[in-house]
Amino acid sequence: MSNIQKDYFTTKLIYVLLFSLVFSSTQFEIDNQKSSIKWKGTKSHGSYHEGFISIDSSILNIDSNDLLLNGEIIIDMNSIICTDIEDESSNLYLIEHLKNDDFFATEEFPKSVLSINKVVHIENNDYNINADLTIKDQTHPIDFSANIIIENGIGLASGSIEINRAKYEIKYKSKTWYPDIGDRFINDTFELYFTLLSIKSK
Repeated sequence: MSNIQKDYFTTKLIYVLLFSLVFSSTQFEIDNQKSSIKWKGTKSHGSYHEGFISIDSSILNIDSNDLLLNGEIIIDMNSIICTDIEDESSNLYLIEHLKNDDFFATEEFPKSVLSINKVVHIENNDYNINADLTIKDQTHPIDFSANIIIENGIGLASGSIEINRAKYEIKYKSKTWYPDIGDRFINDTFELYFTLLSIKSK
C-alpha cells in the first residue's frame, strides 16, 4: 500500500471515529408501568370525558450530554379507558364509540405513532418538540412543549399536547366537517397530558 493510500485510509478512519463520537447516542425506552398519558375531550357546553391510554413501545435516542435527540412512541389505541363515567354500561358504550369508525377505528388502525424529529432547548429543563403524529394512517406535523430531565440513565418528561382530530378525518360532530351543526358539536381539539419515565435500554 502506498503512502498516499495509507494517508487516505488513516484520514478516513479518523473522520469515521470523530463522526461516531459526535453523533453517538444511547437508546432509552419508556417504562409503561411508571408512566401515564391522560386524554381529555370536551363538548360544546364545556362538559368533558377523560381517561388514559397506554404506550405499546418506544425508542428514545439520548446524546452524550443527556439530551433527547429524537425517537418514536407507539400508542396502543385499544388500551383507551374512561375514568369519569361511573356507570359500567355507559362507560363501555363510550369506549366502544371511541374505538369504532366515528372516532379512531381501532380494529383497522390499532396503533398511533409519535415520531420525534427535533428537540429545541428553551430554558432550564423546558424544550420544544417538533414531531410527526400518525393517527388512522394519516400523518401531520405537531409541536408541543415538554419539561425533560435526564440523569444517570433515567429520564422524566412531562407536558401536554393539543391534537386537532379534524386533521385526521375524525368527523363525528366536528364543526370543521359540519359547520352547520350548531351547538351540538364536540370540540375538534382534544388534549393529552403526559408524565413519562424512561430508562436506558439494556
